[in-house]
Amino acid sequence: MFQTLSRIALTLGFTAALVTAPASAQCGPDNLDGGACCAPAAAVLPNFPKILGTDARWLAFDNCNLALNKGYCAELGKPQPLMLGGAIFCGQYSIRLQLRDCATGALHWSGGMRAQYSRNWQESSAAGAVNLTVWRFILNGDIIPTAAVPVTPLDRPASLGTYSRLYVSGHIDYALDCGTGQWSVAWALSHECDQVHHTPGSARPAPAVGFDPAKSFSLVGPGVGFVPSAVNTPVSNGPIVQGSFRWNNWAAGANVCTYREPANGAITALAAFCLCANMPGAAGQFINTFINATGMCGTQVGVTPNTRFTQKRIGTWTNPAVFPGIETVLFDYGSMLLTNGCTGANTLEWYEGSETIGGFPAYDWAGLNLGRQFEDFGSCNTSPTSPAVRIGAPHVTNSILNFNLP
Repeated sequence: MFQTLSRIALTLGFTAALVTAPASAQCGPDNLDGGACCAPAAAVLPNFPKILGTDARWLAFDNCNLALNKGYCAELGKPQPLMLGGAIFCGQYSIRLQLRDCATGALHWSGGMRAQYSRNWQESSAAGAVNLTVWRFILNGDIIPTAAVPVTPLDRPASLGTYSRLYVSGHIDYALDCGTGQWSVAWALSHECDQVHHTPGSARPAPAVGFDPAKSFSLVGPGVGFVPSAVNTPVSNGPIVQGSFRWNNWAAGANVCTYREPANGAITALAAFCLCANMPGAAGQFINTFINATGMCGTQVGVTPNTRFTQKRIGTWTNPAVFPGIETVLFDYGSMLLTNGCTGANTLEWYEGSETIGGFPAYDWAGLNLGRQFEDFGSCNTSPTSPAVRIGAPHVTNSILNFNLP
């Protein structure tokens, strides 16, 4: 089923079939909480808009130090739900991304992001007013450079000499002001060094001489007020105070969504180091991380003695008056052992996603404060490049993890 969906997404594309509704009617819970274990669910989601006139930063890190901070003007296409045979697949979207030179309008990068819906919550952009609803998607996809992209190691990753496109992964948050109908977004995407996205056996392996063993890249929007930092920013650490698992049951066709399974556990930050380095003494941009969580329906996920999970520091949005507020973002990835409480299967899964720390005060739909550390990861279950390879190429997602820490 995964392989079939990948071919459909690549060859047929995605088709929209949404009806516009007033802002107040679109602000509400997503209907994926409170159901029976493993039962099918129907997500209630708004009509997400096209986002124009925003800006972004292209960040290149070399030996875990910021080496390039370049501005772009970004265009995010209207999220398009996946459809097949007239049926809309629950929680599955595609988002078109374009990056242009702000002075000339010349197109530099474009590509399609597979957008896996993760969850939603409420936020206060002003004291005493819970006025925003936020929906988070986990993103992965390819972006393709044009001839306008400078041929330098920091502007154009070396892997593009062998492969025609660059794989990126991360998240996007859509925030709707439920009173004014104004939309805002915050997003981050990363492409990691050879040791992550071009390992032997991955979808796009590096040759023996390597591509970029010391370089990693991130795209962040909005760019105004974003301060990149490879060190000295917060990292996730502590008990999981609100957590859940959600399983995509692809065998059910378009009715892929199931209800969330509440979970608890802990995330423990260990040693900081520089994964992407070719010289000693580089800064500790990356953090070895231990994760273990258990759900009420029997699902378990965790790092084993033979696997590694890692947090990568990117930087912080610093404008307290603009969404997402003062918020730090990191890219997270790695292997964990998953016991699926719905199927009983034990599988080693590669997860990728984002974490955000801080931001506007956040609340659940009962009005209770949410933890300040948000973690959203999706498993990489089948690459369209090779069904047996799930790292470093666009993929569909089976398992979604949502964790909040204090």
